[in-house]
Amino acid sequence: MKTLNLNIKNMVCPRCILVVRNELEELGAFISTIQLGHATIQVPETLTKDKIASRLDTYGFELLEDKEEILMEQIKLGIQHYIEMLEKSTKEIMLSDFLAHEIGKNYNFLSKLFSKIEGLTIEAYYINKRVDRVKELIKYDELNLSEIAFKLGYSSVHYLSSQFKRVTGFSVTDYKEVMRSENRYYKNLSDALGNLREKGYTYNFNRKDDCVECKDLCASFQIEELNISEFYRFDENEDAAGKSVIYGIETKDGLKGLLIDNSNLQNREFLRRLSDKLKDEPNEKRD
Repeated sequence: MKTLNLNIKNMVCPRCILVVRNELEELGAFISTIQLGHATIQVPETLTKDKIASRLDTYGFELLEDKEEILMEQIKLGIQHYIEMLEKSTKEIMLSDFLAHEIGKNYNFLSKLFSKIEGLTIEAYYINKRVDRVKELIKYDELNLSEIAFKLGYSSVHYLSSQFKRVTGFSVTDYKEVMRSENRYYKNLSDALGNLREKGYTYNFNRKDDCVECKDLCASFQIEELNISEFYRFDENEDAAGKSVIYGIETKDGLKGLLIDNSNLQNREFLRRLSDKLKDEPNEKRD
């Protein structure tokens, strides 16, 4: 057996870790450590990096060998971690201090190298990624703009709005209209159900406690065991129960079905976990 240290590009979410782990283990590797962007593994002498790279490339991952490319990926992952920290903690820390501590290198060095290779500053990249997260939260429609601003560490709604327009070219209001238009591929819930059934979403899923149940299959699933490949929200017939939400669900065996729920306060945590699956899927395609 030999030890390999792998630096892996495009690992951006917990599900990416799961996919990489499964593929490496199928190749006969023993996982010593694995995290976003890196894995240390024990492998048979016959297993080469080229074979590992070919396997991971199928899922959109890339093995990095160049030191500067590895450092660029570390910076990008560090910025992702920083945004995640903003959402989970009220602790105030400068991005420059955070990256220097996480990567273990002087921030001025990181900043100059990043600008040279990527063609934009670390600060500009961070602003773009934070606005991307704002767009995700707007799409999920669970928080108002004030709550989003607080969650992501913006000093005010006005500052969020002005930065959002500068990056996207849209005001938040205009972006919501564009997004709403794009997501209304179906005129109503009935149209969506009919077309999705034709696309193979034949099974019926329901919420059962903290799990998803499919009586057609006589089985229950943890949310983490499912892929969410389609998502639509409809305002029709809205009442105290809330808005109708439809999820296209796929099991690991490739079986497809639908879950319909209402985004009321009682179901908010459950729906948030389903929505998190949308952003955790690597290379996922959605209508």
